[in-house]
Amino acid sequence: MKIELLEEPLIEFADDFLCDDPKKGILTTGFYSLSNNTHNSEINYSIIGTKKQIEIYNEFVEKLKNPIESTSVFKIKNNNVTINSESGEISLFEDDEILNENETPFEGINKKLNPDFPGFNENSCFKCKFQNNPDNDIILKSNEIDNILNGDEKLHNKLFKIIDLFKTAYVELIENNLTGTPDIIILIIGKELFEDFSSIQIGNKWLNFRRILKAEIIALDKNVPIQIILEDTLTGKKKSLQDLSMIAWNYCIAQYYKTANCTPWTIKDIDSDTCYLGISFHKVTESDDNDLRSSIAQAFNKDGKGLIFTGKQFEWNSNKTKVVAPHLKYDYAKELIINVLKQYVKINKHTPKRVVIHKTSDFWDSYINEEYNEVDGIVQGIVEVLGNDVEYDLVTVKSSKIRVLRNGAYPSIRGTMLKISDEKAILYTSGYVPYFNTYPGAYVPVPLQIENIGETPIKEICKEVLALTKMNFNNADYFDSLPITLQFSMKVGEIIQYMPEDVDNPPNKYYFYM
Repeated sequence: MKIELLEEPLIEFADDFLCDDPKKGILTTGFYSLSNNTHNSEINYSIIGTKKQIEIYNEFVEKLKNPIESTSVFKIKNNNVTINSESGEISLFEDDEILNENETPFEGINKKLNPDFPGFNENSCFKCKFQNNPDNDIILKSNEIDNILNGDEKLHNKLFKIIDLFKTAYVELIENNLTGTPDIIILIIGKELFEDFSSIQIGNKWLNFRRILKAEIIALDKNVPIQIILEDTLTGKKKSLQDLSMIAWNYCIAQYYKTANCTPWTIKDIDSDTCYLGISFHKVTESDDNDLRSSIAQAFNKDGKGLIFTGKQFEWNSNKTKVVAPHLKYDYAKELIINVLKQYVKINKHTPKRVVIHKTSDFWDSYINEEYNEVDGIVQGIVEVLGNDVEYDLVTVKSSKIRVLRNGAYPSIRGTMLKISDEKAILYTSGYVPYFNTYPGAYVPVPLQIENIGETPIKEICKEVLALTKMNFNNADYFDSLPITLQFSMKVGEIIQYMPEDVDNPPNKYYFYM
């Protein structure tokens, strides 16, 4: 066994500027899109909400236009996730083992970790502004919402009536817009509505309001992404909020990425000829059959452009197989990979020379289980689309029970790699960050176990995984615990669960699911 410290991956911004911190890079030269002719100088948005909510949102946007000083006290996001070793399911890591209770919230000014927000406008480093034509906003009538909330119908019937209100308004906004389709449509959820409908139990099933709303609107296939935001978030009343400067950083970068071709930053040391795929599985919550599963594949290129693909539902009987984590039959695996790669090549107008597949469970071959020979199915699918010369790596990513300890008050440094064999290593994707001179987390970091089937050395595989933890454009964080190929699988899976049955091919752009 050998311990190494991998260098922090560099990300690229405008004017070929390289650094390891998204906020620093943007502050220095601006978004990467400024250098490759994909930059938008305006984000045109429209709003769906009550008259009062629309006014509150516009006040919120006005705040974002101006500089916001970071505070000395702010909430640290729980950046730890775990991957269940049996089921392969991803979940937020909750543990009683807190490193330092005084660090949640974090106290003390650390301008690297929480820099001032420069203001989102055309004259700042963002070179972009929010733009709204109030004539295009859709005003929901408060009394109509109140009548539904106060009605005698069952709670789940009320929920779908509220969702229909938003769906109708969304379609009306797009189809009757006289000044051009907006880049983003903002949906504002009131406090009482969210409290009543955020999660509803029907029998042994739970209905998640925001997931259903997003699924129903995505299914309309109108090609305009939405941003669901709570009224309490806009007013600062929502509990566990980060300070306003952090909210501003995260919110503005996410909205910028949602404007079609805009790229906040890209990875320097990742091959542009490689396609990175993540495969995950999810229970079909709408089914009475507890054995029914769905598969989701997420494909990303070097610039973080993400595509989402859903496979057919299939049955996984863990009592029969004696294994909780689902695996794929040969034909299913082959068909899934063929569909993903064909669409990837078509949309990106580029044929990759290498394919890397990340999965949170082991890859089975015919020696392990002849019926579920997913390895040969995946490889044959890759070869059929890309030819015999294509390279591939099948990478299992799991939470590890092994810990690497170091002297001092802080945990292992992010990037610490323990090589166990030529095919297996332990990697800390979260941990102490020298750039911040601290560990930006509350819980003891959980390392990942990385195992590869392929020709690429395990160290290079770990370097790629580490780099892909810096490609989440839903925030401006220094890193996530998982590579982007797997980071959003849980969230996307929950949305896909609620897709109407008559939707065979939901939109595949990643930003629709953010």
